[in-house]
Amino acid sequence: MFKFIHAADIHLDSPLRGLSRYESAPVDAIRDACRRAFQNLVDLAIEEKVAFVLLAGDLYDGDWKDYSTGIFLSRQMGRLNRHNIKVFCVAGNHDAANRMTKALDTPSNMKILSAGKVETVKLEELSVAIHGRSFKTRHVDENLAAGFCSAQKDIFNIGLLHTSLDGREGHANYAPCSLDDLVSKGYQYWALGHIHKQEIVAKDPFVVFPGCIQGRHIKETGPKGCVLVTVENKTVKDIEKISLDVLRWTQTQIDLTDIGDRREILEIIRQTIEQEQISADNRPLAMRLKLIGATKLSDQLAAFPENFEQQIKALGAETAGDQLWIERVENNTQGKYDLDTTLADGNTRGKLLKSIISTPDNLDHIAGIADKIAELRQKLPPQAFGPNSILDLNHEQTIKRITKEAKKMLIGRLLSTRGNDEN
Repeated sequence: MFKFIHAADIHLDSPLRGLSRYESAPVDAIRDACRRAFQNLVDLAIEEKVAFVLLAGDLYDGDWKDYSTGIFLSRQMGRLNRHNIKVFCVAGNHDAANRMTKALDTPSNMKILSAGKVETVKLEELSVAIHGRSFKTRHVDENLAAGFCSAQKDIFNIGLLHTSLDGREGHANYAPCSLDDLVSKGYQYWALGHIHKQEIVAKDPFVVFPGCIQGRHIKETGPKGCVLVTVENKTVKDIEKISLDVLRWTQTQIDLTDIGDRREILEIIRQTIEQEQISADNRPLAMRLKLIGATKLSDQLAAFPENFEQQIKALGAETAGDQLWIERVENNTQGKYDLDTTLADGNTRGKLLKSIISTPDNLDHIAGIADKIAELRQKLPPQAFGPNSILDLNHEQTIKRITKEAKKMLIGRLLSTRGNDEN
C-alpha cells in the first residue's frame, strides 16, 4: 500500500484579481496566497508520508517576474527531498510560456517529463509506471493522449497529462482528447490538469481533475486543493479531496422577497456572512453578494448603489474584520411597483422612464457614450479593462450588465423621488 498526491494548476505567484483595488484588502497576503497554498501541499505530502507527488501542469503562471519564484520552488522541493518524496510533473500551457526556468537547475527530486514525446518513468520498488508528456509550446491543439503507450502489465499505470479533455466551459481547448482515448490505454489512474474545478470524470479507470490549489478570482469559487490517492494491490482504494486554499472566493445569493426594512436586510446579510465563514472553515473570504427577490425597498437600493455597497462593506468589516473582503454587491432585486401604470401616465416621470427603458444595450447606439468611455480609459489603468474585470468592455455580457445596472439606478432614483410631476 502507498499514497500519492495529485495536484495541478499551481500558478505560483499569480496575482489574485479583483481584490488588489479594494482599499482595505491586505495586498501582501493576497500576493502570497498561491505560495502559501503550495506550502500547504508540501506540508500534506510530508504529513501523509506519500510515495510521490504528481503535478499535472501549470506549476508557474507564465514567465517569472524575478528569480524568487524559482528559489521558492527549490526551497519547497528541498523540504520534500529531505523526506525522500519525489515529484513528477508535466509542463502545461502557462509553463511553456516561461522563459526563465532554464536559468535555474531543476531540483534533484523533481522530474519534468519530456515535451518531445511521451516519457515513462518506472518506480520498481512500488511497481508503478508514470507516463506523461509536457507541452512544448503554449498553444497545443493536437491530441497528446493518442501518443501514450498501452499499460505495462502487472504494475500500476498512471497517465500524467495537461488537457481540456473534451472541453470545459471557461477553459481554452488545449491538447483535446476523448475519455475513450484515455480508457483505451488500460491505465489504472489518469492524473489530469488544466481545468480549475475539481472533477472525478470517471472511476473505471479513475480519470481526475484535482482543480487548482488556490482560487484567483471570483469565477474560481469554493474549496480548492488536491486529491490524496491510496493504492493497494495495484488498485485505487481511496481518493480523498483535500482543501489547500488560504483564501476562498464565494458568490452568495440573498433573497430579499417581501423584506421591507433596511435594518432587516443588513441583519440577513450579517447572518449570511457568518454562515459563509463557517462553511469556509474560517478562512479569509472574498465575497460577491447577489441580492434578488421583490421588495418595496428595491428602488431605494438601486437609486444610490454605492452608498448601499459601502454600508455592506462596513457591516462586513464589523462582522468579520480583516477576514472578509466584499468584492462586489449586485442588486438584482425587483421593485414592488406598477411600472406599467407609471409608464402609461403622460407626465414627465412617465416619459423619462420610457426613455430610460428603451435605451439599447449596444453602446454604439447610445449618443455620447464613446467619448465618455475614452475619457474613462484615460483616467484608469489598462488592467481595469482587462479580462475578468468588471469593466471588460470587449465582453458582451459586461455591456449588458452595465446598461442594466445604469437603467435600474435611474429608474430607482426617479421612483424614489417625491414631489409633483410637471406635464
